[in-house]
Amino acid sequence: MNRITAFLIGAALATSALAQKISLVGGTVINPADGKMVQNAVVVINGDKIESVASRKESGVPVGSRWVECDGKFILPGYIDTHVHFFQSGDLFTRPDGADLNSVRPYKDEVGWIKSHLADTFARYLRCGITSVVDVGGPMWNFEVRKTADSTAKAPRVAVAGPLISSVSREKLDLGDPPIVKIDTPDQAREFVRKLATQKPDLVKIWYIVDQDHPVDSFRPVARATIEESHAHKIRVAVHATELETARAAVEEGADVLVHSVIDKPVDDTFVKLLKDRHTILCPTLVVFERYGRTF
Repeated sequence: MNRITAFLIGAALATSALAQKISLVGGTVINPADGKMVQNAVVVINGDKIESVASRKESGVPVGSRWVECDGKFILPGYIDTHVHFFQSGDLFTRPDGADLNSVRPYKDEVGWIKSHLADTFARYLRCGITSVVDVGGPMWNFEVRKTADSTAKAPRVAVAGPLISSVSREKLDLGDPPIVKIDTPDQAREFVRKLATQKPDLVKIWYIVDQDHPVDSFRPVARATIEESHAHKIRVAVHATELETARAAVEEGADVLVHSVIDKPVDDTFVKLLKDRHTILCPTLVVFERYGRTF
């Protein structure tokens, strides 16, 4: 197989010099919007804008631009990772509520390591071709992560939610700035959303957990209040709802995004129609449950 290297347009934009145009020359441009490809292309970047995309025969290379040789490579838009959690590193020590390994590595040390390696995390996203990420819930220091990304040249665009609003809490994840907050009443939900709104979140997140002690309908008034208050502040709401009836309830109450697919039973036509009618975004995260199962 020939080596395929993606020269990311988004990464080039992040590092381009405003005083000089940049020309990506000779690569194959792939446009996912229409499925078309342009071979031996010239992509001209002027400041923070893509000025033109054309074949080299059609346009040539602008005189005085900085030439980046892309022969044998592919040029495509940066990928978007729509479900991340910056407070989780992805290793064995990041979820003591699932597998408590504090005796091996204290959880506070794990979180400290994450905070101290944000620059590497940002750069790793770009190296993997990801130029935008959405953190769908974490501690209040998530907002500092977004601020840091905004001021870092080699970083993706970062959108964040604050702590997850839920019917349950996870004490083992609480180091004084909990990523999950237990909300018991609609009034508490509205008050917490107003607190989050001061940080200008990109999303508000609901962790809609259902079990024997927390049936679907018991948390529905809290979900409704959270969504109504968020929408009043012009903030979209993302919901973790992995059972069909939980997901249905979330969408009926006005959820804008479902951050996982349904896993307890096949979805029905009525649910699919509901998603379409409400223009709800579904992020399936097809691999995450399998990996969690292997790990925990």
